[in-house]
Amino acid sequence: MPARVTIIAARVYTDTMNASRIRVLAPEVAKRIAAGEVIDRPAAALRELLDNAIDSGATSVVVELQGGGVESLRVVDDGSGMGRDDLALSVLPHATSKIRELDDLLSLSTLGFRGEALSSMAAVAGLEIVSAEDDDEAWRLVSEPGRPAEVAPSRGSRGTAVALRDLFASFPARRQFLKRPAAEAGACRAVFVDKAMAFPGVAFRLSSGGKTLLALRPSSLAERVLAAQAPDQAPELFRELVASGDGFTARIVAGLPSVYRTDRRHIQVFVNGRRVQEYGLSQALEYAYRGALPGGAWPFAYAFVEVDPKLADFNIHPAKKEVRLRNLDEIRSGLIRAIRDYLGAQSRLASPFMPPPSLSGRPPAAAPVSGESLFGSGAFASEARERPYPADRSGWAAIADAAAKARETPRAAPDAAGGAAPADRRGGAIDNGFRYIGRALGVFLAFERGDELVLLDQHAAHERYLYDEMMAGRAVSQDLLVPVVYEPESDAEDRYIAAAAETLARAGYRLSKEGGAWLLEAAPAMLPEAMTGAVFELLRSRPDPAELLRETVAQSACKAAVKDGDELDETGAIALIEAALAMPEPRCPHGRPIWYRLSRDDLYRAVRRLV
Repeated sequence: MPARVTIIAARVYTDTMNASRIRVLAPEVAKRIAAGEVIDRPAAALRELLDNAIDSGATSVVVELQGGGVESLRVVDDGSGMGRDDLALSVLPHATSKIRELDDLLSLSTLGFRGEALSSMAAVAGLEIVSAEDDDEAWRLVSEPGRPAEVAPSRGSRGTAVALRDLFASFPARRQFLKRPAAEAGACRAVFVDKAMAFPGVAFRLSSGGKTLLALRPSSLAERVLAAQAPDQAPELFRELVASGDGFTARIVAGLPSVYRTDRRHIQVFVNGRRVQEYGLSQALEYAYRGALPGGAWPFAYAFVEVDPKLADFNIHPAKKEVRLRNLDEIRSGLIRAIRDYLGAQSRLASPFMPPPSLSGRPPAAAPVSGESLFGSGAFASEARERPYPADRSGWAAIADAAAKARETPRAAPDAAGGAAPADRRGGAIDNGFRYIGRALGVFLAFERGDELVLLDQHAAHERYLYDEMMAGRAVSQDLLVPVVYEPESDAEDRYIAAAAETLARAGYRLSKEGGAWLLEAAPAMLPEAMTGAVFELLRSRPDPAELLRETVAQSACKAAVKDGDELDETGAIALIEAALAMPEPRCPHGRPIWYRLSRDDLYRAVRRLV
């Protein structure tokens, strides 16, 4: 029976072969189509040639363009070079020195490995390669599309020079889609910069039309990134950070929060020397700066990650622009931790005041206090009376007591001349050495300290304090008299809330499931009753689980904090200033600074006392 079936099938094939609509392409046609997948523009050719140059051990790479790389593209390196036999093989399809068998893909440490680049270039452009393993022992290969390559002796020093000319001249269907020379040159420059940043120990030079566009000497990683991407920025605003973990190490060039942009241009990720489009790692760099930058601002952060080759797969994209990482979560955590540690340390160094002696450590316990004793009879006090707080109000009672005692027994602080500063009714000289002046414009608390006038944003400062207390686990949760009911709009949203319930409990929110609805049964005691249900608005947007706690706490602190226009009496104002001076991070959770400082000289210059 099987033999009969075979015979019938063969007969059908024979009868219909002449009428078949499927044909096998001629080798030359197939070769050019395949080449177009690898080399689609001059920048793609440059990327492959730079990879080869670096893999050869080059310490210097020179790139020369004409007509945006379409007329001519030349790359010269001082690497290991090739002999006659290797040079002849180099332009054949899938000829490579990087791998010999499939399992070698699991341990790759080179940038190139598939052996497609030179073969593809030879199929779509005129190609000339001069290469030597030793000085004055060079060989020259010349190739034209559709013709066999020729190899002959030549002259040259150790290294390799590859020149392409008239890209896609015999492939008009592809050439018509190339952009203007200036645009193609710009794309080549971007590829050049990406590769130069990842290898700061190599000297790079780029020229176009005989004019040098960029020359980069060997340098540190931070110096190379700034020279290539932000030469006008002050080096002291950037640091090189290090992170490591299971199967990876990373170096990060990170800018201070004051160095930010309104786009994501300077958030870039490199893995094993390749610029990659890896959303998880780019997002980690963004998350690390959350709370240090205001909304709509993006950081300057370049991450250069080295991953164990067994944990990375680049063989998923023709241009190796994507990668699969088995240890992605570990790398994300390492990047976030390194940047946040750096930002925290910088914030403490940049803080204009030392923590006051009376508040250098958190009080072990808080004494009972009413809303009015802290913030007087203003709007915040009325909210407190409407919804009484428990005895422990996240440490504010102790701060209020410290401020009250300081006012009752003022101590002289040195004045600008070194003498004793007299007590002042408007706050006087207290333990911190500041003098409270009063409110300004319904938003700021004004005070003097030494030779500085400081305007404190009352909302931002209170918001930051509440945020720190909640993140430290000192927030008090309070049962709601009437639970807030929320019905998810989809099964996916329901699953998200279920997964988030434990995290929300750490922020003082207690959720329970009843039928198809979720009940909010408890919320942070600091929140006004009318704002407790706002947590469901946040959950509806489904923030990244790694950031859920931070975003929940930031939202809660913002809604609970004293608002612009709320009038704080002297007791509340001094308590808030005391708390602000003790904060290690002088920014609100959304990245805004909590104060603005003016020195005596700044003010004198403003009124022309100093010229």
